[in-house]
Formats: sequence, structure tokens, C-alpha cells
Amino acid sequence: MTDEQALKFTNDVFYLIRRAVSVSDLEAIPIEFDGLIENSLNNASYPKIQFSINSEEIQSLIENNSISEDLSLDKNISSKLSDPLTKLLYAMAWKNGDLIKLKHIIKGILDINSINIEQDEALVFYQFGKYLTKTGQPIIDQHVIRAFAIYDSGNADQTRIFRKISSVNKTHKEIIILYKKWLASDELTLELRSEIDYRYYIDKLLFATGKAIKSYN
Repeated sequence: MTDEQALKFTNDVFYLIRRAVSVSDLEAIPIEFDGLIENSLNNASYPKIQFSINSEEIQSLIENNSISEDLSLDKNISSKLSDPLTKLLYAMAWKNGDLIKLKHIIKGILDINSINIEQDEALVFYQFGKYLTKTGQPIIDQHVIRAFAIYDSGNADQTRIFRKISSVNKTHKEIIILYKKWLASDELTLELRSEIDYRYYIDKLLFATGKAIKSYN
């Protein structure tokens, strides 16, 4: 796929997103494009999260010393776990070396009322924490940011640069802010913006779009 083709592909997806008036319209978009279905999130690996977490719940964990002042898990927290499902999920996070990443998710949850992005590292996890509050925040990753950056620039030369994004870092903070503003803008129909969790379905579409157009050269 050339840069010009990647730009057109992205713009065509966004055109249909802007026309959508329902989540059902969004879910029908992948069948219109070669490359979207095979690059979509695996629903078995990433089923939709049905719960939310708020800052009050995090504060209660801090007060009972499950989370320390630096927002990391208490090193002895495993001795306090009693629910078998919690034990299994903790064990999986431990085995994958992911326990340390939880503090960035926690920070995102606590910073939910902040318009600015309050940190420079682990922005995907930080924004994921905001999403978990279920207050209208999107999920982001390299593929979503790649797709939106290309659409926002509308330029083939910039497309060449953005197609090579391989991770999200502090240089992409402005793109993240612009993306969140766009999700609430009049570029999307009022009918779509009235649907519950429409941002989640747009995130899924942009994940597939950004992955389909990624350049590895």
C-alpha cells in the first residue's frame, strides 16, 4: 500500500464514520473495506469491559494500604487476596510482569477530571485508566493514533511519517487531545453521539484501520 493509498483508505473509513447515525452503522463499516476485518480486535482476547472504576474506589484502596502513595500495589497484597478469580488475574499480571503497569492505569482513573495529560510515560495505560471510569473517555493505542493522525493531517507526506508510528509516547500527546476533542465534535452526527459508548466502537474501527495501513519500512 502506498502512502497515497493509505491516506485514501483512512479518509474513506472516516467518511463513513462521520455519516454513521448508530453503533450498528459503525459495526457495518468493516465489510466495506479489504483489510479491516482481518485487522480487527479479537473479541475472544479483548471482550468489551462491562464494569467501571471510579476515583473513590481507588481512594479506598489507598486508605486500606492496598495501594501505596506512589500508586503502586502493596508488595504484600497477594497475602490479602481471597477471591479465586482475583488470585488468578493477579497471577496472570505477575507472570507477564504487568503489575508495575497498574500504577499508570490508576493514575488515569484519578486524573479523570483533568483535561491535560498529566504524565509523559505509559500513555496507553494512563488513557486506559480514564476509559475504565466509563465517563466518555476513549481507548488509545498506536493503531488508533496512527489512523487519526493521518486523517487529521490529510497530507501524503505526513502520512508517510505517521504510518511508521510503532508506539505512543509524549510526542503524541497533542494528537491524543485532538482525537478526544474530535470524538465529541460536530463532525460526528448528533444521533451517533447520543448512543451509549459510541467512542468504544470508533476506537475499534480505528484500531483496525491503523493496523491495516501501518508501514514497517
